[in-house]
Amino acid sequence: SSETLLCSARASVLLYDDSQKQWVPAGGGSAQSPPSCVQLFHHPPANSFRLVGRRMQPDQQARGHPWVVLNCPLARGLRYSQ
Repeated sequence: SSETLLCSARASVLLYDDSQKQWVPAGGGSAQSPPSCVQLFHHPPANSFRLVGRRMQPDQQARGHPWVVLNCPLARGLRYSQ
């Protein structure tokens, strides 16, 4: 891949559920789900950016298969709320 990893952090990944009108854990689970490893990638030829979040499930940790809970391009004009 021609993407470059810019940074990585542990974070709880939440997505807004319009039907419930609340934030829910990405990939299912509960509010007590383990944090994810969230990484910011840069693709220089296209000057584009992408966020990827991976959470290790207890039954997958032994096999080393992370569960992708977020794979999102960052577009110009993206609105960010902390």
